[in-house]
Amino acid sequence: MTLARLLAVPAALAALAQPAAALSCLAPSVATSFAAADASEAEYVMAVGRLALLPGQTIPEQPDDPNAREGYSVQARFEGRTATTEGFTQDVTGDVTVEVGCTGAWCGGVPLDRVLVFLERRGDDLVLTEGPCPQFALDATPAREAEAIACATTGCPAE
Repeated sequence: MTLARLLAVPAALAALAQPAAALSCLAPSVATSFAAADASEAEYVMAVGRLALLPGQTIPEQPDDPNAREGYSVQARFEGRTATTEGFTQDVTGDVTVEVGCTGAWCGGVPLDRVLVFLERRGDDLVLTEGPCPQFALDATPAREAEAIACATTGCPAE
């Protein structure tokens, strides 16, 4: 074995012992979320409002070991408005299942602030899927709301 190959083995082993690299997510945007929902075979409802956990529902504690984290589902109540061609004008209140997924040590979460959501319709149920890289729940701002309505009525601007 040459000296170069001999030195390469400990270097390779040391590289394996390093902590995992951080998860790299693209910044969420209305256009990418709208495109993902539009490209899906599932039906989505676009809405703005707030989620609140239903009584008896809790967000489970995650283990200290980041490699042992697991996804979970909770039931929440959504209160807000769904999109129409005139804007977010149709009041809606209903139960939503929030499915939180994990990728390695990184997990999504349950958004409890005012959000723009893309809720998947599964029969009579509405489901919000939240992974470590947010895609279907974005902070609701007037600019994002206007962009979402534009995407639905005239098409999303190119990014």
